[in-house]
Amino acid sequence: MRRKNVLCNIFLCFLAVIICLFTQINSTSNAATQPLREHKDVRVGYVQSTNFMEGIGDKAVKRGMAYDYIQRVSYYANWHCIYVYGDWNTILDKLYNGEIDLMAGVSKTPERMEKVLFPDYPMGSESYYIYVHANNPLANQGMAALAGHTVSVNHNTLMETILRNWNDSENHHVRIKTFSGNQSRYNDFYAGKTDATVDTDNAVKPEDKMIPVAKIGQSEFYLAVNRQRPDILKELNTALRKINSTTPGFTNQLSNKYFSGLAVLAQLQNDELAWLKYHPVISVGYVDDYLPLSGTGNNGRPTGIIVDVLNEMVEELKIQDKVQFKYVAFGSYEAMIQGLKNGAVDMVFPANNDVDQAERDDIFLTSEVINAPMYLVYKGDYSDLQLRRMSAKRGNSIGDIYIRAHYPNVELVYYDDIFEVLDAVKDGTVDGCILNQFRKDGYLSHPDYWDLNTFMLKETVSRCFAVKCGNNELLSILNRGITNLPEDFGMNCTYTYTEKISSMTIKDFFLQHIFIFTIVVVLISTVFSGLVAYIILIQRNKRRMAFLAHHDSLTGLLNRQSFDEVIDTGGALPATENLVVIAMDLNGLKNVNDALGHEAGDELIKGAADCMTRILSPYGTVYRIGGDEFMSVLYAEPDQWPDIIQRLKEAFNGWKGEKVDKLSVSVGSVVFNEAENLTMKKMVTMADERMYQDKAEYYRHSGADRRKNR
Repeated sequence: MRRKNVLCNIFLCFLAVIICLFTQINSTSNAATQPLREHKDVRVGYVQSTNFMEGIGDKAVKRGMAYDYIQRVSYYANWHCIYVYGDWNTILDKLYNGEIDLMAGVSKTPERMEKVLFPDYPMGSESYYIYVHANNPLANQGMAALAGHTVSVNHNTLMETILRNWNDSENHHVRIKTFSGNQSRYNDFYAGKTDATVDTDNAVKPEDKMIPVAKIGQSEFYLAVNRQRPDILKELNTALRKINSTTPGFTNQLSNKYFSGLAVLAQLQNDELAWLKYHPVISVGYVDDYLPLSGTGNNGRPTGIIVDVLNEMVEELKIQDKVQFKYVAFGSYEAMIQGLKNGAVDMVFPANNDVDQAERDDIFLTSEVINAPMYLVYKGDYSDLQLRRMSAKRGNSIGDIYIRAHYPNVELVYYDDIFEVLDAVKDGTVDGCILNQFRKDGYLSHPDYWDLNTFMLKETVSRCFAVKCGNNELLSILNRGITNLPEDFGMNCTYTYTEKISSMTIKDFFLQHIFIFTIVVVLISTVFSGLVAYIILIQRNKRRMAFLAHHDSLTGLLNRQSFDEVIDTGGALPATENLVVIAMDLNGLKNVNDALGHEAGDELIKGAADCMTRILSPYGTVYRIGGDEFMSVLYAEPDQWPDIIQRLKEAFNGWKGEKVDKLSVSVGSVVFNEAENLTMKKMVTMADERMYQDKAEYYRHSGADRRKNR
């Protein structure tokens, strides 16, 4: 009997195992065929605010920190945003009353915590400052001079609480005058009835001519949720956790205050691993004939930085054995996007990093992979240029998109390839065309186009990957991979393909010199001369490409790649006698770009480079290694160095441009004999640290907000 019971128990256990295995197999089958999740309609309050939320109306082009933030959240939460427009108070009341589901930029206060729900993560923070008029003597006297003066603030607000706490806790002895609203407060302030007023850093514009003299506090603001929608709060928190783990730099780019120090998780999360398990082959669509970004080689295989970036990403994420890529070429940008939407491919590149258009196309965009300056290509003098007709490549609408956006009144003329596009500019059939920096460097190095001129345009173009809406697992994987790429990886990959674009073939040479080679057929001696000429042109072309790969196009200085090659070659060796390393960084470049425009910023960069070259080039080499960063490797006698650094600072202080009045550069230097066992790499690190100390001292003395004036 006991033996019978034992056998019965064994049979039941075996049956349970079989049922569990069947259930697991069935679940796996369902997961593999599970369709993309449906969108949920979410009502979003939309308040017009410069650089925060712009574009009132469903047909208006939307942009701004809050808009991009909400769109990124919607990717992961599978929301379809329905925008409700109005002023701040109206939209806030609608949030309280349940007429909308979400509102951006809401600070957390005890009163609001009773009326709305707040997520786990803030979307940003804002700082509160005491401002004075730019022409007020207090502007140059600092915080201590505020004692005894009247500071205005709105009554019964977070601003007032922060001001009073600051005043009482630190004994600043300012007189506080409260107002019922902004209008009356600013009326008194501009009329001189109060000496100063309190506001946030994102509310004061340059045209207000107000100077901050004291920072009194900071508060976080959130994407607040209707109290009756805890389901949306749960989805919001899940999306924010996902964003925070894959691309913490996204919020940092938008607010410049948060998530800058968080580490990106290279380890894929469970939902991402599960997605890869059932999608071991990912189909990738790309625009053909668009090197250096994407194209098809002579062997029929994909080429361009798209291949390099994806290969590097899978290595960084350590998923080489979990995924393979199947590439599909498309003849135009529209065809590629349509292929993504209809499911022909899982992802595409290069996609325009245009959030508004992506929402209209119903696709999700990843973080930026590469940013390219755009150039107008023309013939003759720029002052005589009148753009009435422009050429573009037929079937490759990336150029069309840029021209239609920025030159809406220009007539477009289409050609079959880029050479015909450039020929039309050269022979005057059209007035110009548009090329990005990489294609410009490649194609215009061809001898046929050396007489064409270029002008860098203000608007750059950002490229990224795109996935179908609802596929947030693949989006997470791509964003995680992009964030883990080495710095400037995409940019550095372009040089190889730029050289391939411009390589001059024997066929090109014969076509260009067909008359000469007709004579060569008759006169054998001319054959030798023609071959010599061909070799010279090839070498000249290679030298030109080598120069482009190692020099900065704006200043003419050697670039980051050249500096890295020097460090890689001898950076670990002991420092040689008389070696000096200098790190230099412009102060206030961002402020100049924002206030005066990028042409003024370029003037500031070139002015700094000219000063460095004039003083330092007799002793060594100057490199531009970043937007506002420079390094110099010099050889000077110890007794020469104090005089060199003094002349360098005098050159900076004496510079004056047409658009910018002054130039300020933070400097850090290290001499070979300062410590034992110094290497060039150690000297670079020490010089960089001293430069940042000098920069901190500059901002401390100037009283400028370092975050806004970098």
